[in-house]
Amino acid sequence: MNEVCGTFTVLLDRDRAVYKAYQLERSRLRSRHPRVVWMYIKRWFQRGQFFDSHGDDTSQLGGDFIVDKNGILRLAHPSQDPTDRPSVDELLKILKKL
Repeated sequence: MNEVCGTFTVLLDRDRAVYKAYQLERSRLRSRHPRVVWMYIKRWFQRGQFFDSHGDDTSQLGGDFIVDKNGILRLAHPSQDPTDRPSVDELLKILKKL
């Protein structure tokens, strides 16, 4: 599924095709690590709500990827746990170079 965000497109991998192609992992242990649980507790206190997983696999470890308009992979960051994400500044730095 495509979602347009300003000047770039964000691809959502609902059928997990990219997830499988990049050999991303799933881990019940790492997705329930104390650091992850603490992150959710802080978010709950800040916002007072959690979002439904809609039946998705909550043990799936994601990743962040940036592919340029020529199909060249500019960033591949498979997450080691749900808190392991590149910073917005890091993502923007790469996007600005494209």
